[in-house]
Amino acid sequence: MRCLACNRLLTDYEATRRSALTEEFIDLCNWCFSTVSEDLNTLERGDLAHEEAETEDYDLDFDLDKEF
Repeated sequence: MRCLACNRLLTDYEATRRSALTEEFIDLCNWCFSTVSEDLNTLERGDLAHEEAETEDYDLDFDLDKEF
């Protein structure tokens, strides 16, 4: 599974994040989700969260002008 915004591979934790309202999967990596996290209530599997996944330094290695 990949992030809908930046196309990164999602961790198990990121791939199981759901909207609390609709229960649909969010499908955003932690980096991209951080931009909307205050606006969404989510259901998350805390048992899948790893410290390194939350603190990973994302290197955005894609071209923002490139069309997907």
